[in-house]
Amino acid sequence: MMTANDISIPAEFRQTDPDVSECYSRTVEAPAYAAKDAVERLELVRPLVQALIAVGVQDHIVTPRPNGIVWRFGRGEPGEVQIDWTITVAETEDASAVSICLRATATAAASRERLFEAWPVIGPVAELHAQRVLHRIEALAEEEVEDPFRAAA
Repeated sequence: MMTANDISIPAEFRQTDPDVSECYSRTVEAPAYAAKDAVERLELVRPLVQALIAVGVQDHIVTPRPNGIVWRFGRGEPGEVQIDWTITVAETEDASAVSICLRATATAAASRERLFEAWPVIGPVAELHAQRVLHRIEALAEEEVEDPFRAAA
């Protein structure tokens, strides 16, 4: 009989708790279908990557991902930080609750320490990005409800 101890899962497939996790929410005066449509139309990563390039930190971006980025603090330093976003839409009585959750997970002790040291700077930038995304979702969803033909164009 096989037990859980007999199964070896490679490190890259193991779920780990994030080192930093923050969520931001907004009430959108539109039904959930409109908010979900707005989420699907948004590009989450490209505007962030363009902003990071504009401020000159492109060397720290290892790779953009569909729902985040992989970041390194410096060449030759061990470890990276995977930063991912998840957006959820919940229907309420007459609106939608939209949340964006950020998870940052370091792959090594050194990068984890750097993440914690840098979070007082990175955190507000991440929050600003999340608030901008939530605002854009709100605008797109409410526009679709007000004029469904314009939003479909």
